[in-house]
Amino acid sequence: MSENTETERGLSSSDLQWICRCTLQTAFPSFRNVEVRASFYPYIGLTHTIRRKGGAWVVRISDHCSRAPRIVLEAITLILGCKVMRRVPPAGMLRAYERFRRDPAIVEAVEARRRRRGRKIIGSSHGAHHSLTEIYREVNRNFFKEEVDIRKLGWGSRCSWGRLGHYDPTHHTITISPVLDSPKVPRFVVAYIVYHEMLHTLFGGEDPGSGRKRHHPPEFRSAERAYPDYQASKRFLSAFCRRRGK
Repeated sequence: MSENTETERGLSSSDLQWICRCTLQTAFPSFRNVEVRASFYPYIGLTHTIRRKGGAWVVRISDHCSRAPRIVLEAITLILGCKVMRRVPPAGMLRAYERFRRDPAIVEAVEARRRRRGRKIIGSSHGAHHSLTEIYREVNRNFFKEEVDIRKLGWGSRCSWGRLGHYDPTHHTITISPVLDSPKVPRFVVAYIVYHEMLHTLFGGEDPGSGRKRHHPPEFRSAERAYPDYQASKRFLSAFCRRRGK
């Protein structure tokens, strides 16, 4: 059977297992005397995992890749193997996977599944001490000419200290950690976090050199520093998070 025919109809788990086993055992002597099991898994995104289970290595590759060319599956497997062995993956394999990941059809398939299956658990925007709706409207009016339209804004379900805010481009939502809904947190600090997340709607994309996503490109940082209470907010948050709000 030709590689093109396999790609058109999608590979079976047995085909994938053969590719993964051959790739790992050829590249790494440590895999030659152990069982390798591989299967496609319906992850939402392009998630791929390798885990030791008993005496075998279990590889799960996103089923978005079920019609990928063999070189892409070999690249994913080799990248996973390098992660386990703490080696740097070959540049050629990284490029092969990156080309596949950036293919418009794959990007659209991932986004479509994320929209269909992704769950956004966002609480009310009216907290006990701060109203995110009022803050959002004020920030939008003062800094964005009311041109940023967020689909949903609210307090998150978990008290995260590591991630105080999050903008989801797929669902076009902003979630703020409820640790900031405190009388100890000045309103201008919450406004800064909302402002920061709103900037993500304007800046981002991919680096033209590497093709990787840029979460905080230079133009983002420049606009962030232009926020009037930027320095004061950063100082407060540094101390507040270090003390865990005490």
